Amino acid sequence: MKFQISIKVPLNSTDIFTEGDSFDFAFTLKSWWQLYNQELSRPFRETNYQPELFYTAPLSWSPYGGKTNAVVGFEHQSNGRTQLLSRSWNRLYTTFTFAKDNYAVSFRPWYKIPEGDKETTAEESGNDNIDISDYMGHFDLTVIYKWDSVEFSALARRNFKENKGALELGMTFPLSGKLKGYLQVTSGYGESLIDYNHSQETVGLGIALTEMF
Repeated sequence: MKFQISIKVPLNSTDIFTEGDSFDFAFTLKSWWQLYNQELSRPFRETNYQPELFYTAPLSWSPYGGKTNAVVGFEHQSNGRTQLLSRSWNRLYTTFTFAKDNYAVSFRPWYKIPEGDKETTAEESGNDNIDISDYMGHFDLTVIYKWDSVEFSALARRNFKENKGALELGMTFPLSGKLKGYLQVTSGYGESLIDYNHSQETVGLGIALTEMF
């Protein structure tokens, strides 16, 4: 079972550099629970923590009558574990989004910040996951389409040099009020940090509570 909670907090109440821009803090927590693993007393397999700071600004460019914006941000992601089970990385990213009518396309390249010169020993690697970019790639591409009250999404990551990446397909549909049903299918690398270099396929059905405030 997977549990996720995400929050976003605006850090400005007035425009900063241009009309409609914003500076925000966000935090996402994801946990994977081994509900069916009776031999190990069903513990949580992994929890990932992801704080980030980012600046968003609308752009004046309106191709095909759509709207565009740009984001520049910093993101940290880790699993809070020690020694050989520790996984973490920091990255700078920028995002360009185009939206029109009932669909949106978002392209986000990033730069992985080097982890320094920590010495590698027989018991512990100098870097938690020095090859994470080989599996997570250097960008992701997201497409969202809304049909009536049902929303479809697709997110793809790719490292063309290593021929590795991931694909995530999602669908949300109304249940009651702000409560929605959620179907998700994933294939590839990076579903969680502990398994970043392990390819896997998952299918999940659950609930989503969005736009709470």
